[in-house]
Amino acid sequence: MIRAIFALCLLLFSAAVQAQETPQPIVRTTLEQDTAIPGQPLIFRVTILVPTWMPTPPVFPSFEAQNVVVRLPSRASSPTSERVNGDTWSGVSRAYRLYPMVPGTFHVPGGPVTITYADPDTRQPIKAEVDVAPFAITGEAPDSAKELTPFLAANALTLTRQVGGTPEDLAAGDALKVTTTIKVTGVAPMFVPPMGAGDPVEGLSYYPTSPGLKETDNRGELSGSRTETVTIIAENTGTYQIPEQKLFWYNLTSDKVETASVPAIDLTVTGPPVAAEPQSEALNWRSIAYWGAATLLLMGLLAWLLRKFGPKAVTMFHEAKVKYEATEYFAYRHFKKAINTQDYSATMAKALDWKNRLDAVGARPDWTPLEHAFTTLGMALYGSKSPASNTEIRNAWTQIQTSAADVRHQAKTHIRRRSKTPLPPLNPVDATKS
Repeated sequence: MIRAIFALCLLLFSAAVQAQETPQPIVRTTLEQDTAIPGQPLIFRVTILVPTWMPTPPVFPSFEAQNVVVRLPSRASSPTSERVNGDTWSGVSRAYRLYPMVPGTFHVPGGPVTITYADPDTRQPIKAEVDVAPFAITGEAPDSAKELTPFLAANALTLTRQVGGTPEDLAAGDALKVTTTIKVTGVAPMFVPPMGAGDPVEGLSYYPTSPGLKETDNRGELSGSRTETVTIIAENTGTYQIPEQKLFWYNLTSDKVETASVPAIDLTVTGPPVAAEPQSEALNWRSIAYWGAATLLLMGLLAWLLRKFGPKAVTMFHEAKVKYEATEYFAYRHFKKAINTQDYSATMAKALDWKNRLDAVGARPDWTPLEHAFTTLGMALYGSKSPASNTEIRNAWTQIQTSAADVRHQAKTHIRRRSKTPLPPLNPVDATKS
């Protein structure tokens, strides 16, 4: 009995020693600072070390959190090596940039890092998962900018506005295009708040387009511009003023809140020329009688035509209506209307109906961009991750509209080319008779 117990202990001890002989990967995280001004980056570094090498790249968590922008700059990953227990371990180090979007404290979820590395003895791949603990970061506005809402911090900022048209000489119904551009240095343009066209002015109609964002990265310093265009249509005559616009922002260099502004725009709208009133004439009873008789005759003729051809005309109209509603153009029009209402479910249903119509006529466009646009919009609206911003959702709808127009252009081109394919001769010549 004692021998059996001794043998069992020896077996367990040898198994434990073998388990210890297979070293596990090392995952180390560092957060240089946990507090930053909103819009400025915090560096979060993940370092992975293995005793041999990694035949495939490791799979990292996304680290996405609400009100936090996660960026991987160029060359974010770099090889590394360290001495561990007298041996040289190799690995990779990846640096993330985390940008708090607004003031507040935000919890960044961790998650498993999937690592594949070679076994030190057999050189066979081993897969391991090592959890990264969650952590918190804070966006904090400087004391001099605590009341700044919405908060925007940059090294430099310029605000300009261009007016396309002649605001001092407009006629009722004329359009004026106003383009506002905000250029920033030291922050990504996605952090620039929307300017809009200011408070609406009665007598003017506003038609904004989706904003345009341009971003550049110069060795870690972000800069770029946000451009907004609004088309303003003058509905009534009079004098109007599009008010001055101001943008308050925190200057990272001077540690002060500064103001950028563009002046007001004065509009003068004149109406169309007033038509001269016709001069009254004496009643011409003979002309009235003539036109009255002609009207009665025309009404009688119309009644006879309706009695004779009315049912057939109604049938023909109904058949034409049914044929029209079965066309690809009808389905595409209703698809575009659904896009304009921004109803995701209705848009998906109308898109499927339109696709079936195109498939029925043999068109074979590339649907991949449109499917990708729907996927992007679905993730933005119903994804389990942090809610998407209004700008991201607006851009996703715009991408669906653009992709749909491209698909229809491809389909029409395909059908047009197919219709130009020469048909075989109706009466082929028999070669035996030549």
